[in-house]
Amino acid sequence: MTSKFGRRDSLVRQASVDRIQMEGIKRQNTIKHRRELEKSILAKQLLNRLNDDSIELVRSATDQERLKLSVLINSTSESRDVLVSTFQRLLAAGIEIDHVETRPDLAEPGELELFAQTQGVKSQYIDAFTKLCIEKPIDRIVLKKAEPVLEVWYPKHISDLDKCAHVVVKYEPTEDPKHPGYGDKAYIKRRAELNAIANSYKYGQPMPHIEYTELENNTWRQSYAQLKQLRQSHTCIEYQRNVKKMEDEGVITMDKIPQLSDLNVYVQKKTGFQLRPCGGLLSARDFLASLAFRTFQATLYVRHHSKPHHCPEPDVIHEVLGHVPMFADPNMAQLSQEIGLLSLGASDEQIERLATVYWFIVEFGLCQQEGGYRAIGAGLISAFGELQHACSNVPQHEEFDPKVVALKTYEDSDYQPLYFVAHSITDAMNKLRKFAQGMPKSLHFTYDPYTQTVVPQKSHERIKREIKNLMENMESLTNQLKQMM
Repeated sequence: MTSKFGRRDSLVRQASVDRIQMEGIKRQNTIKHRRELEKSILAKQLLNRLNDDSIELVRSATDQERLKLSVLINSTSESRDVLVSTFQRLLAAGIEIDHVETRPDLAEPGELELFAQTQGVKSQYIDAFTKLCIEKPIDRIVLKKAEPVLEVWYPKHISDLDKCAHVVVKYEPTEDPKHPGYGDKAYIKRRAELNAIANSYKYGQPMPHIEYTELENNTWRQSYAQLKQLRQSHTCIEYQRNVKKMEDEGVITMDKIPQLSDLNVYVQKKTGFQLRPCGGLLSARDFLASLAFRTFQATLYVRHHSKPHHCPEPDVIHEVLGHVPMFADPNMAQLSQEIGLLSLGASDEQIERLATVYWFIVEFGLCQQEGGYRAIGAGLISAFGELQHACSNVPQHEEFDPKVVALKTYEDSDYQPLYFVAHSITDAMNKLRKFAQGMPKSLHFTYDPYTQTVVPQKSHERIKREIKNLMENMESLTNQLKQMM
């Protein structure tokens, strides 16, 4: 008899039949395995709360195998109390908790569910969850093997920044007709020379000394004079204070472009930040990683002389007049380093979000001072036209919130339509720290200034270290106070 269904329909139908049959077999096996486990090691309270996949995972795991499991727990009531008890039970059983978060339980309005990334052996999980199910109103426990995560390379020592020099080719005078230097062979050649010097620099070498041309110094003078007109009315107090000190000490002058080596000595004395040359706009991962070591990678080339008040990418005028005075501020130095430390080992998605936060606060951020908007971002401070625009009533202004900022897109071909405003640099740093607490990372990093290395630490290790450092600092301060009395 000929089937009334065509060939395609028969294949689809057969696939559906096969799927149903396989699901039936799988379900029968799970029921069998539940009975086996009930007779051997698991309390019935726990069995009833594990889903089928979790049963199979527990059954197949060996006693010695170290498991990396994602755990999801729901309770029928008293979820906050249950979450605390779960955390305590896991730790008491010797299970390592790499990450933990709570989120609304969609099935139980008003209640929460717990998600945790953990490590332990089978017996530890059975012990913790059995006791928890006996003590608390647990509704469901889901266990999944954590997906293997490829380790992301990151610099461990400050010398590793030699490997963090991947330049992003975006606005090049050799390729982009919109670049002010497009078609200017002399400018293109000079820029290539300076980039070659920067790219050849290695850790431990003396900072290169650049003899800037009269044309380049004249471009500097024009930009410097114009920006100084807006300094008092458009830039933050921290910037005004630091740049004036640098001028008073002769580190920055109107006559010529300062040497990176002189700027480096000055800033390092103020906040421990260092400068090193780079050959252009770096990848976000490389640039942020450098900040973790209190190192700022600065370009050497100068914007085209036809556009002294604007450059489509970072140039030495942007670095010197925008960033360097701000890195002499302890709070901005700390804020920048903390963004850098967060970037180490982060996923590509996290890097993108951190770079966006950095862009909107360290490059184009504003604060509220003296009843108006004042620039704290280097991208604004070093660009006459956009500095006026940002502090005016033309663009939109919103309060700086890293959770919101991280998801925004920025305009890199024109003035921003939206700027974010912090109450102060300290306010921005405090908000960044809260934002960091929500980043799912198995490792956190601290910087050891004595060895110039970053130290990876799991959350509980980091807390212990910070408590130890706090106690040592308190003891030191107490001794100083006693000597003063």
